Amino acid sequence: MEIGIDVGGTHTRIMVASGGTRPAEVVTETGCWLRGTLFADAANAARLLALVPEGVGRPDVPMALGVNGCDTRSQCEQLTRWIKSTHPGPVLVVNDSELFGPAAGLARAVSVVCGTGSIVVGRDASGELVKVGGHGWLLGDPGAAPSLVRESVVAILHGVDQGAVPGRLARSLMAHYGSPDPVQLGYDFTADAGATSWGALAPLVFEAADAGDELAAGVIAEDGRHLAADVAVVRAKCAPCEDVVAAGGVITAQPRLQQALVSALAEIDPGARVHLLTEPPVIGALALARAMKPQE
Repeated sequence: MEIGIDVGGTHTRIMVASGGTRPAEVVTETGCWLRGTLFADAANAARLLALVPEGVGRPDVPMALGVNGCDTRSQCEQLTRWIKSTHPGPVLVVNDSELFGPAAGLARAVSVVCGTGSIVVGRDASGELVKVGGHGWLLGDPGAAPSLVRESVVAILHGVDQGAVPGRLARSLMAHYGSPDPVQLGYDFTADAGATSWGALAPLVFEAADAGDELAAGVIAEDGRHLAADVAVVRAKCAPCEDVVAAGGVITAQPRLQQALVSALAEIDPGARVHLLTEPPVIGALALARAMKPQE
């Protein structure tokens, strides 16, 4: 038996595998057990383990957790201590993005998260976590849903300054906000600032690009280049690792963004091999837990 746990910012997914049987699975909102921030309450660990359907407390059952908010070695060690106060079996705690490689069947990989936000994560030669990006929907997160829309509006306004006629994407966003012109769109868009409200409009960017809107296609390509540049920085800081695993709601659903990342990396960091994660990351937690079992 082994236990794998993926703690995301929104949802927590738990899998318990035993032999060849179908894994028992629990999916819940992270907020149902998390009180405050992860390390604000030591009882968070006990509440999380209370959700595991079986195996907790058995010294022969390994447990691996990928946890959003475990960003340093000391944080991973702190949570490990809290977990082991209840579970005496082998325990491994990593950042949740580090489940991508094992879920894809890779021993080591640089992870790219690209959904509501974006960040690139790896490990350096000393084992320390290396993170690039992740500065939030207002300031950065290239390739993430809010960024694509934010940069689209910036490009639309820049085009207006140059005398461009509003294209399909500009018209779609103006229609959404009821804005009579691109200038008013800028004001309406700013007044609606928020990761959720901006991110919800990302499909309009891809729809416009697919319909031939060059501005929309250019925004996607540019965000792909920025994301690739972040990958290149992480790879330069990390121990040698060619594999890059991308996951998240935007990049897994949008081939245009996938291709933008692959094409940009081929130019600036040709040694990188990009893989798109098709398995849920919790599968990576199970793989890490399984690797801790003594070899028979």
